[in-house]
Amino acid sequence: MISRPAFVRRILSKTTAALTGIVIAVVSGAVVFPFFWMITNSIKTKEEIWAVPPQLFPAVPQWHNYADALSDGIFFRYMSNSIYVSVILTVIVLFNSAMFAYAITQIRFRGRRILFLLVMMTYIMPSASTYVPCYIILARLNLIDTHLGYAVSCAASIFNIFFFRQTFLQINRSVIEAARMDGAGHWTILWEVMAPMSASAFAALGILSFIDNYNSYLWPSLIIKTRAKYFVSLGLRAFFSGQGAYGIKWGAIMAACCVVILPLFLIFAIGERWIVLGITSDSAIKE
Repeated sequence: MISRPAFVRRILSKTTAALTGIVIAVVSGAVVFPFFWMITNSIKTKEEIWAVPPQLFPAVPQWHNYADALSDGIFFRYMSNSIYVSVILTVIVLFNSAMFAYAITQIRFRGRRILFLLVMMTYIMPSASTYVPCYIILARLNLIDTHLGYAVSCAASIFNIFFFRQTFLQINRSVIEAARMDGAGHWTILWEVMAPMSASAFAALGILSFIDNYNSYLWPSLIIKTRAKYFVSLGLRAFFSGQGAYGIKWGAIMAACCVVILPLFLIFAIGERWIVLGITSDSAIKE
């Protein structure tokens, strides 16, 4: 087989690198542009938002759009509701998922594989198929239109259980056996041995769980009725469809969207390293 000359290989390498860079730039631009458009629209007039051809930047920034969106203070209530419930649910889900994953990976009992398969089978079910039975259960418990009802109905995560199971299976068995020989019980092994070794997985799943609960819309819209108890997703919907001037103040609507997603940007910026580490790295727990 005839090898290619060195200059041909260099040309092909540079061409491949250039094409890869172009593809990455195009995909990144497609992902970032909606956020850029939302931010710029938040300081435009309505005429500039609907201008043809589109106007990327406002002639005069309309900073009062933020004041219009936040004037009644209700959005801060929506955000506090979402943050409060999301933090509590994240803690509960991480605790439950870790406990279940520990049980099916470290405790030998009859039927544990069947139990795990049954749990994983529920993951392929459309979430909407559970809304009617969950609604009936919450109604009988008198938990409709309560944050507690939402928390109870979302207190488990099949994805987190599976992720923790895979993480725990990678932990060196000799570490666990050494802890048992020292007299450690299940609780101590889980939270003082395995959890510190799986810190990146806990951090990644915690961040993802918080974002998922913060963005939740469909299920809360079915069980939360009182406006003061709305989450940010429901608050934005009410802002869009509300009576009066809000329905046509697109600048104020975009400003409200910018304020709502700010906590998610901050959390992702701070925890991005942990997300990548928790999903891609397993070297720390194998040692």
